Amino acid sequence: MADGSTPADTFVAPTLAKYQSTGVDFAKEMKPEETHNVAKAQKLWNEGLKEEGRKKADLTYYMDDQTINKNIAQFVQSQVETKLKNAKVEIHAVPAKSVQDNVMRGNFDMHLSLWLADYTDPMSDMDVLQSNNYQNHGRYNSADYDRYVKAAKSKSTEETDHYWENIRNAQNQLTEDTVAVPLYNMTESHLARKNLRGVLWHPVGQVDYTRAYFD
Repeated sequence: MADGSTPADTFVAPTLAKYQSTGVDFAKEMKPEETHNVAKAQKLWNEGLKEEGRKKADLTYYMDDQTINKNIAQFVQSQVETKLKNAKVEIHAVPAKSVQDNVMRGNFDMHLSLWLADYTDPMSDMDVLQSNNYQNHGRYNSADYDRYVKAAKSKSTEETDHYWENIRNAQNQLTEDTVAVPLYNMTESHLARKNLRGVLWHPVGQVDYTRAYFD
């Protein structure tokens, strides 16, 4: 990316939320013990092909035709095809409307997407992957995950231990199921003069310049 973006390990982005009792960043706390193992990936890939009675697999990768997304797609394509034997990735770089049409119909194997949280809580991300959420394009359906999310929402916000126990369980379920592959944490770059003051850098939403001024 060459823009300060960082590798992602969890579905919930870093700096979004901290556990109030310890101040520990949720994404850092929930980082999987194993984040990169090519040999294991190849072993699981071979087992998957055998289960399906196939010797190879062609995967369709849908994304919009912006240059940056094309670069990402080519990187993913290269990684998959060079690290997993008998895997081929076919890139479909098309206008955004065409991507959306195909994704909504489930006409894809891989799809590059992004999510920006609306509020500073893991639930702003985790809501998306509930089985009844229309933005759950991969159609992930886990009774356990749905139960954890529902349980986290069922109690008042004052019962923080109950909430965080369930939200951790939900993230662990996502890690175990590998329903989505976190790729990178997007970073925005803003060129600003040294005497610019009053800019609000929120962990969610857009950068707020409404109170900005120059010394």
